[in-house]
Amino acid sequence: MSAIDYTDVDRTPLKRAAATAAANLVEDGMIVGLGTGSTATFAIEALADRYRNGLRFIGIPTSSGSADQAKAANIPLTTFSEHQQIDLTIDGADEVEKGTLNLSKGLGGALLHEKIVAAASRRLIIVIDETKLVNRLGQNTTVSVEVVSFGLEATQLALEELGATVRLRELASGEAFMTDSANHIFDCDFGPIDAPASLELCIRRIVGVVDSGIFINRADEVYMGTELGLQRLYSPCINRLAPPILVLLGVSGVGKSTVAKKLAMRLGWSFQEGDALHPVSNIAKMQACIPLSDNDRHPWLDRVVSWIDAQRVRQQPGIITCSALKRSYRQMITGNRPEVRLIYLFAKQDLILERLVNRSAHFMPVSLLQSQIDSLDAPGSDEALLSIEASASVNKIVNEIIMQFGLTES
Repeated sequence: MSAIDYTDVDRTPLKRAAATAAANLVEDGMIVGLGTGSTATFAIEALADRYRNGLRFIGIPTSSGSADQAKAANIPLTTFSEHQQIDLTIDGADEVEKGTLNLSKGLGGALLHEKIVAAASRRLIIVIDETKLVNRLGQNTTVSVEVVSFGLEATQLALEELGATVRLRELASGEAFMTDSANHIFDCDFGPIDAPASLELCIRRIVGVVDSGIFINRADEVYMGTELGLQRLYSPCINRLAPPILVLLGVSGVGKSTVAKKLAMRLGWSFQEGDALHPVSNIAKMQACIPLSDNDRHPWLDRVVSWIDAQRVRQQPGIITCSALKRSYRQMITGNRPEVRLIYLFAKQDLILERLVNRSAHFMPVSLLQSQIDSLDAPGSDEALLSIEASASVNKIVNEIIMQFGLTES
């Protein structure tokens, strides 16, 4: 399928629709982060309309431009000296990575202030049009890196050593662009980025770098205007409004239980072995080398969902394993449960087979592996989950999950 050509599409209505929907989330008495950029401008316009109609809130702008727009609309502003916690921030993005909802920001020149505001927000809503959704960050834009002016050449060299083509951002006049914090910005072309979290860390370690425009696990939701209407994308990172429930997926033998137990131990969270929730009839069928049908699996999935919902009622985090081979099963598990975060473990069949052969005290025989593989709907890029290659060590996989979701060990 060829890529959609957006050249002749007027994206203004798409941006405005996403921004207006996000602005409707603001409630009386909130402290609201005001983003920077073309789509964030529409959000401030929508908030100004709501303020004129009686909604009362206070804004913290991410740039002088956003501050000026808010002041012109008589929206009251505050600072971090008065309010250190922001209830809700609405901002745009230059790129949003499918699945992870990691972001690239900074073409508007406010990346540092935007990241400070995002970090202080209980909830970050990103508003975009559909052209900003990409398979990999760096696919369509450069990475913005804010740097101090002293030692500029040395900082540029260090960025180039990471593999980037680096250009100092300039104004139309030819003068160097200066941020609101009186810093410079390098536009760094890394091409499509395979590991944005690792790249962000490498960039931030460079002396002279203030911060980068790579935002990892910051967005809670993305409101995306499309030709077919508004879409809401949910992040696989922790929902900051409720304790998360992690569900480890994959075929039998991929290592779900081993990883989940280690993860639960590191985090101090409750763990439930999903296979232990199978009805006796399902266990008997598998022991007899008979593959399970959809009708067999649905009562089991009901039990998995019940365990998740019990954790949600108790406001407790948790970890559970469940093969969830089909997309319909995963949709049943996630449902209207923003706390649920899916982690899909995958590996080559020969490695899985080797693990099954060496596994003891489990009711599923090795002969049923092929039936699971045949039933598997491998998650696509449109599913919000974290995919991890399971051939790595258990500690490495657990470390990756903890890093990607920003979890705190007990």
